[in-house]
Amino acid sequence: MSHSDLFSTIETALGHVVVNRLILEECELLIGSEYGAILQEISVETRSFEPMTPSLSFSNPEVSIPEAFSALKVRRSIEVHGLGFAKIELLRSLSQKSELQAVYPHGIFYLDLSDPLEDLLQIIFEQLYRVPSDVKPSRAEIRSGLSDRQSLILLSHSTLTAAELEQLQQVLPESRFAIASVVRRFFQANTAIELSDPEVNLEPVTEPEQAVLELLATVGISLTAEQITAITNVSEFNRVIQADQGRYKLWRQYRISESWMEKVLAYVLNWVRSRPQNLIQERELLMVTVQWAANQRRFTEVIEIVRSIEGAFAIAKLWGSWSKLLRWSLSASWALEDEVTESWALHQLGTLAFCQQEVTTGYDTLRDALALRTEREEQTAIAFTTHNINQIKALIVPANSKSSKHQRRFYWIVGVVLAIVVTLSIGIIYAQQRSDDRENRSRRSQIKLMLTRFS
Repeated sequence: MSHSDLFSTIETALGHVVVNRLILEECELLIGSEYGAILQEISVETRSFEPMTPSLSFSNPEVSIPEAFSALKVRRSIEVHGLGFAKIELLRSLSQKSELQAVYPHGIFYLDLSDPLEDLLQIIFEQLYRVPSDVKPSRAEIRSGLSDRQSLILLSHSTLTAAELEQLQQVLPESRFAIASVVRRFFQANTAIELSDPEVNLEPVTEPEQAVLELLATVGISLTAEQITAITNVSEFNRVIQADQGRYKLWRQYRISESWMEKVLAYVLNWVRSRPQNLIQERELLMVTVQWAANQRRFTEVIEIVRSIEGAFAIAKLWGSWSKLLRWSLSASWALEDEVTESWALHQLGTLAFCQQEVTTGYDTLRDALALRTEREEQTAIAFTTHNINQIKALIVPANSKSSKHQRRFYWIVGVVLAIVVTLSIGIIYAQQRSDDRENRSRRSQIKLMLTRFS
């Protein structure tokens, strides 16, 4: 396919969809086509991000734990661990302490998230810098920008491992953390505080209320009242659980039932088919559902959900979650022997890898996608992947490569001459050593002969 035909095919395909653009450090990413994302060359300019101070407030009751406040005031990280909601109330209360503002000049903010570490760093960066909605900071820009921030980050994140929390501290060495955990895991914390809800005697619950509690215990995340009602067909449950900022989450232990996940999956499938606008706000529910479906080998459903939502994650710059979704769909395509989905997932993963400066992985994965698409003779899909491979070559190979041919030939000649000189030098040294060895052997023979004569 000629360059003009390639461009025409891509232009026609993109003309029928809404295309979203993200400006990266070295190129532009066009998102929206069913054939995959497109790399576009742009003029590279030095860019910077304006720092800002985040401001968050809660209508949260005052929670006083002197040990926690004292540690943070002298710039020591803490971990608050235990069952229940009390630790969350403490973190929110700490975010309102005006006395800590001077200690942390770049801001104090509370985050309640479950995103992968890469996405968490992106979110923290956008709390501390003004980032245009169509600009994606690179990993290097994020790490550089966060390295000197002196912030206090109050974090409720149930899925980060001890190793990931250590990485988080390494990326933000000048910041301090207050981490909420069920059991201890943030071993870099200078102070650990155990704080659990007081035990209460629960009144007997009705069968509908029991259904709601089982659902919340099973999903392990917060849901809206509308979601709970849609899944359980129960509308009255405020007697057994209270809303927190419009959402319901079970903070105590309760029995779980995997049968509820079947109903959650059915709800999510119907919801994404309606093309909702608030996909990213409900990303926790989406990720939990897709992961469960993948573990249960519900591969058809995995592919349908991922194809419906992955673009929103790409546009939102949540590329850690985007990568997870693509990998789940790739595994599902292998199980179903679905080469169309397989080649699409490889195209997306290869493009994403290049955008994250993993050039070799990106190029190789795109080549795999191209081989599959060529085998199936999908001309438009072939054009998309071929274009991205060409863009990678154009971005990696210098523009003046033709004019540098003589320069490369010069360096080649110099290299050959140096190799010859080194070889001759080694030969001369070796010959000299051989000569010295012969001379030493001759002297030793003469000495032995003299000693023999004296004896």
